[in-house]
Amino acid sequence: MVHIISCSRNGEFKEPTVENLTELLSDKDSITWVDFDSPTEKEISLLTDVFKFHPLAIEDCISFVPNPKIDDYGDYLYVVIHGINAEALKKDELETHDLDIFLGKNYLITFHKGYFRSVDSVRERSKKNCSILQKDPEFLMHKIIDALVDNYLPIMDDLGDKVDELEKEIFARPEQKTLNKLFALKKDILYLRRIVHPQREILRNLSSGEYKQICFECTMHFKDVYDHLFMISELTESYRDTISGAMEAYLSVVSNRLNEVIKVLTVFATILMPLTLISGIFGMNFDYIPLLKSTYGFFAAMGIMGIIAIGMLWFFKRKGW
Repeated sequence: MVHIISCSRNGEFKEPTVENLTELLSDKDSITWVDFDSPTEKEISLLTDVFKFHPLAIEDCISFVPNPKIDDYGDYLYVVIHGINAEALKKDELETHDLDIFLGKNYLITFHKGYFRSVDSVRERSKKNCSILQKDPEFLMHKIIDALVDNYLPIMDDLGDKVDELEKEIFARPEQKTLNKLFALKKDILYLRRIVHPQREILRNLSSGEYKQICFECTMHFKDVYDHLFMISELTESYRDTISGAMEAYLSVVSNRLNEVIKVLTVFATILMPLTLISGIFGMNFDYIPLLKSTYGFFAAMGIMGIIAIGMLWFFKRKGW
């Protein structure tokens, strides 16, 4: 599906069809936004036939690009940026999907497969308020990327809460499930880190005035988004360090618990050793054993064993073992 909206400098809003694209691109007094939402093969051909984009850019656009990137093709910029997949989030899965952006002099092209929250929200706002499209297309790109980055913040808050809960669980009742949660959380954090770090560099480049397609005024807006992404990047680093510390704490707590168990078992084994010795001696098949024929022999042997056991317990306690 292809969504097209256009707005002239004087505020005239339009929703043209694909047939009007060539005419719109030649109109320097209007800004056109074309959103490719899970397009068909025929709709994808517009990238070549109408926009004349470079084959390498189109190839990257059609395929999945695992890492964010930015390429300067002279007349336009090609940007790949990743956002949080809202559909996967509903299933309690952390996943990102890529958004491909072509930024030209008087147009903006967005290309994605499936529902994209930031794109959808900005498009709805643009229909209600045409002023978003009245400025240069890089301002529209800023709105989309800003909304995309803002969608990371609830995820970071949720990850922070999970880290705090796991830290409490480690010292309260560490189990195998706790370790599994730690590994799953570490996997999500490392995944986010792999996406956020290069994305941060892209925002830094967009805000540095390096590209002629970005006007000076808009670089200030991208600088603000960069600050947000930098904060998210620092949070991922902080969470990664916290998770590593939590795993060490888990192993330490489990090791201490194991030592306590071994300590108790060792005490019991040590106490039983002399008792086993005494009962073994009296279990030997000799006719002449002290107290063997005595009426109180059994009780005497039990008493001696009891005294030894109590004496050893007192000795262990005094030693602090």
